[in-house]
Amino acid sequence: FLLSGAGAIAALGVGTGFWLNRSATSQETGAAPAPSPSPSTTGPRLPRPVGRWPLDETSGAIARDTAGGHDGTATAVAWQPGGAGAAFDGAGSQIVTDGPVLKTGAGRSFTVAAWVRLAAVPGIFATAVSQESGGASGFYLQYSSEDKGWAFARPGRRAVGRTAPAAHVWTHLAGVCDGEARKLLLYVDGVQEAVVEDPDPMPATGAFMIGRASFDGEPRDFFPGAVRDVRAFDRVLSPAGIKTLTGHA
Repeated sequence: FLLSGAGAIAALGVGTGFWLNRSATSQETGAAPAPSPSPSTTGPRLPRPVGRWPLDETSGAIARDTAGGHDGTATAVAWQPGGAGAAFDGAGSQIVTDGPVLKTGAGRSFTVAAWVRLAAVPGIFATAVSQESGGASGFYLQYSSEDKGWAFARPGRRAVGRTAPAAHVWTHLAGVCDGEARKLLLYVDGVQEAVVEDPDPMPATGAFMIGRASFDGEPRDFFPGAVRDVRAFDRVLSPAGIKTLTGHA
């Protein structure tokens, strides 16, 4: 039988961030502001990101990149009052840059991080940050409905956290790709919760996206909730550096 759309992916047990050979090991308005995205003054000095989107706009269709000049085009995004981030409706909202921000092929290392807040725990995959690669995304910082947990994934591999996601809770997610060690790591609220082998990384040469991913050449995994302070680094951040991103180093 044939299925189509995000429901088809969920029904098959295969989401945009999930492949069967993976390694073992209501839009909100007036929401309370996210925890401060400012780095802790007591933590290590962070390298300059190659991209940073505070998502603290109050209007318009441009999401400013204050670090690297990769401004994103916002579609159907509701800017939250008081700098509380961008709200995504889980159906079509997205922020998309004109091209790639991170280099993700073999031997490449990078870190991507964001504060996220689900409006509701979805029954399908929901991706906060990704970068396109041909017909799919090269990596996904997401909620995995298959595992009912936060995850950092790319085709063939998924690092799944142990913290149970909940609606209306701000959570800091950070995904690290260590190209030299060939590993993917997931941090939740500054704590490393998962690591998997990543022997066959794929280059992602398409757009950097906030609020969704892509699969089979189509937009997928739209995020239902708010996102803010998205950062991308072209290197592995240390555990102390990840903690600094949360403001609690």
